Amino acid sequence: MHAAPIAMTVWFLASSGRGVYWKDDGVEVVNATLKALQFLAKFHEILMGASLGKIALERIHYALCSSNGLPLGLATAGYQISSVPYFMSSEFWQPLHAVRLLSGTRAIISRASLLGLIFVIFLLTLVMGPSSAVVIIPSLDWWDHTDPYPEGSERAFMRYKRSDLWPTSITKDLIPPGCADIESPDAEYCPYSGYEMVSEWVGTHQNQGQAPNITIAGHGGVTRHLASLPTDIGKKNVGQTTTSTVGYKEAWDLGAFWQYADGQSRSLAQPSRPRIAPSFLDGTKIFKPVVQIECVAHYTWSIQDLELPRQWLTGYVDPWIIQPSTLLSQPKFGGLFSNTTEGNQSRLGQISTAFTWIDTSDMDGGPSIGAVFAVNTPNESVALVPCSVGAYWKETSIFLDPKSDRMIHEEASDPLESPMLWKNIRITPDWADAMNRNLTDDNGLETTYVQDMLERFNNNSSSPVIFSEPGYGQESIPWRISTTLGLYLTEALARVQSTYWNGTVICHTDKTDQENVYILGNLNANDPQWWPQDKSFTEYAQEQGWAELKFTVARYGYGWGFRDLPIKLAAAVLALQALIGLVYIGHVLFGRRIRLPWSSMGDTLVLGMNSSPSRKLPTAASSEHGNSRMWQETVKIRKVEKSHLELVLA
Repeated sequence: MHAAPIAMTVWFLASSGRGVYWKDDGVEVVNATLKALQFLAKFHEILMGASLGKIALERIHYALCSSNGLPLGLATAGYQISSVPYFMSSEFWQPLHAVRLLSGTRAIISRASLLGLIFVIFLLTLVMGPSSAVVIIPSLDWWDHTDPYPEGSERAFMRYKRSDLWPTSITKDLIPPGCADIESPDAEYCPYSGYEMVSEWVGTHQNQGQAPNITIAGHGGVTRHLASLPTDIGKKNVGQTTTSTVGYKEAWDLGAFWQYADGQSRSLAQPSRPRIAPSFLDGTKIFKPVVQIECVAHYTWSIQDLELPRQWLTGYVDPWIIQPSTLLSQPKFGGLFSNTTEGNQSRLGQISTAFTWIDTSDMDGGPSIGAVFAVNTPNESVALVPCSVGAYWKETSIFLDPKSDRMIHEEASDPLESPMLWKNIRITPDWADAMNRNLTDDNGLETTYVQDMLERFNNNSSSPVIFSEPGYGQESIPWRISTTLGLYLTEALARVQSTYWNGTVICHTDKTDQENVYILGNLNANDPQWWPQDKSFTEYAQEQGWAELKFTVARYGYGWGFRDLPIKLAAAVLALQALIGLVYIGHVLFGRRIRLPWSSMGDTLVLGMNSSPSRKLPTAASSEHGNSRMWQETVKIRKVEKSHLELVLA
């Protein structure tokens, strides 16, 4: 009676402890087996209930035969261990007061332990049914793929040192050589390569008031999101946005690895729903760019007192005055200020936006870079809009669920999570200028990429902008600027250190120790060897200090494991029941045990009917309104005549 539920509990808890995977989701036999396991869980509950009931009865019978006896209210507790009304009645609670009537520490401890055991058994009977089902029925979740590469081993090396991957100083030296030519094959790795997609978005969302969420296609058919969140949109004449995306190279590697694995690793492609997540060999996560921008519009201004805003950016508190000479040296701004240093009279002409970067390299603790815009407003004036740009690298966990969709997912998508752990980025104007290429617009006017995008976004800006309250006209200009600049700059940072010629390399070593080397995105193995002939590729990569990636593979399906709090609580319930059963078995085998000829409720009823009446107890008629104190009376089993036992009151 006791061994069977304990053995079942140990088996299922051991399976959960090992993290046993069972079947993929969608396999034909799964549904029928899950239903059958519900019956098994119920059978397990019945066995546990029988075991606990037997233990409670035997302890009560032992107490009845002891010298201290038992409170009358507990005499039938063994038959009511799952009765909620019983445990809410005075029949159970009044015996608690009887403990103080006992003399001797040992008697008090014995009575208190019996009360505690009965109450614990009652609680267990309430929850052991669902607990059994929670533990026995497997959970639908992501589980580690135990052998994703049975044909050999896979090692992935990024052809960069870890210290070079996410630089905290972004200078023109990081711009690929081919970026001077927009038609270059390297153009997609250049800072300005996000212009087309951002320009298309701002051109079609001029007055829709939508937070940007741009889907960008990558290698292997995967896509990623470039998304921006506004902050405190109720502020007039202030634009505050946070923009983030997964890095271009990281998305490329993940998509290309799946393309490689789908063709090369039968085991990896076999699960009905695999998941691939990259990280470094030591478990360190990868990083993604996050850009915070705060812009403040000034409609009556003096260039002598202009400063970068500093109310919101992470870690930026000191004021930074913009020198007038910085603006006056710019041709567009110089023309604007040629006749006045106080301005809301002038207009910018056919190109309604002027723009320049502000170098903040001399500013300790300041923003990554600054910017100033001059914008024609619907009120026939010019607004000066200084912007602070905070750029950061933030740790992220990304994964691909390729048989569900081809989107790059993140474990935590909140871009504002844990800002104190972000790595600050310093951006030099020469790199920023590379993303702001000169352009001839549709009207044949000379402009730049940033100005052109803002022109498109500000077009017809006198119409209501739903996103901003009240959101009319010029009040939305700072949000339009921070949104446009945030999207473009974030996408530019996402492509830092992303070139085909430094693509990640997969080294597959088969069971004969033969290496096959693939550049992700180019699945022709063993191209002419480009590393020294006297070395294996792995040795060469380690000598170069290249960062080694690991692609963790999981599969979606059913298994047993301590994954969440409900399962852990259910396991604790089953473990407690098993512990009580083991202690009882030990007591039976090695302790004192009184064997009585009666063990059922019927036997107890016969014993009571054969006992002499007691004047201490109320009659049925006098107990209609209840006499709770009678449950404190001590009852014992005593031999009153030869071969005759009775229930007697002490």
